[in-house]
Amino acid sequence: MRFSAASLVWHALRKHEAWPAHWRHPEPKSAYDVIIVGAGGHGLATAYYLATEHRIRNVAVLEKGWLGGGNTGRNTTIIRSNYLWEESEGIYEHAMKLWEGLAHELNYNVMYSPRGVMMLAHTVHDAQVFKRHVHANRLAGIDNEWMSPEEAKAFCPPLNIGPGMRYPIVGAALQRRGGVARQMPSPGAMHAPPTSSASTSSRTVR
Repeated sequence: MRFSAASLVWHALRKHEAWPAHWRHPEPKSAYDVIIVGAGGHGLATAYYLATEHRIRNVAVLEKGWLGGGNTGRNTTIIRSNYLWEESEGIYEHAMKLWEGLAHELNYNVMYSPRGVMMLAHTVHDAQVFKRHVHANRLAGIDNEWMSPEEAKAFCPPLNIGPGMRYPIVGAALQRRGGVARQMPSPGAMHAPPTSSASTSSRTVR
């Protein structure tokens, strides 16, 4: 099923009561080339990229609960690549680039919003650590910038940068390409997309 503005309007006029099933519920087969345990972000992404990048499509994903109901559903939604070490910079920058085109690739709104990730410094030590990150990121070609308290407030007006605060803001590091992604749409988008023939069985692992 392909989503489009026209299809959204068409279904809206019909009170969204005529949408076809989003995904299949196939019976398990007797054999698979790959079996993945866990239908969270990592498990579903593994199945998806096995199918799209490596043409391995006889894949089963087993889940004892619901899609994204574990680590994916309960942990942070932040998408960023402003890490210190080169290995972390590389893998998270690659992941950010995947996120930037994921909704278009899947034809599904994964609710990724690159609104920026700002890390506030409250002490001299904080400022030194964040500036180290900024310089390391720039050396690796990754966007990150240091901001004064006034610049941070201009970016995020609700910030209180007054000197009377218990933990006053002395500066901030900002990655403008960073953002957030809602936890639940992403597993739904990767659950047997059109380019994959992977099967997902829920509540089968005890």
